Amino acid sequence: MLAFAGFVGLGVIGGDGSGSSDHAVAPSDASAASPIQTQRSLYVTGNSVNVREGPSTTYRKIGQLSRGQVVHEIDRSNGWVKLSFKGQVGWMSGKYLSSSKPKASVRFATSSSSPKCHPNYKGACVPIASDVDCAGGRGNGPAYVQGPVRVVGRDVYGLDRDNDGIGCE
Repeated sequence: MLAFAGFVGLGVIGGDGSGSSDHAVAPSDASAASPIQTQRSLYVTGNSVNVREGPSTTYRKIGQLSRGQVVHEIDRSNGWVKLSFKGQVGWMSGKYLSSSKPKASVRFATSSSSPKCHPNYKGACVPIASDVDCAGGRGNGPAYVQGPVRVVGRDVYGLDRDNDGIGCE
């Protein structure tokens, strides 16, 4: 039968059942075993931002975080922030972090050479999405195009309101 008497601290019961400790952390050593202390929560503001082993782009990439993800600041150095994320610790450029939650990103299409451009439009890339609206208009997206765009097929998104063959003008 094992009995425990008022021992304060951390310890491991010996494998021989004797109750002796294989390793005990003395109260003065407890800070060395404590988890990383964070300063504050920050939000990722870039769409897809690399996390690195050290405070420079010369360090190896160890992860990537998306817009709106929360990280916890540990330290700062020369514009870089040491942070904890998903149980890991890494570095990210401070220009992609904010203490304010970022607004939803708005996608603007700019190039017609992208393979994700709708074939019924030319002059600007109209993305293939559930709905596309003209940038600056009253539409609610989720995708937007900066016009004008030429309609060369069926106007599936209704961008050419006056039916003259040019949308978002």
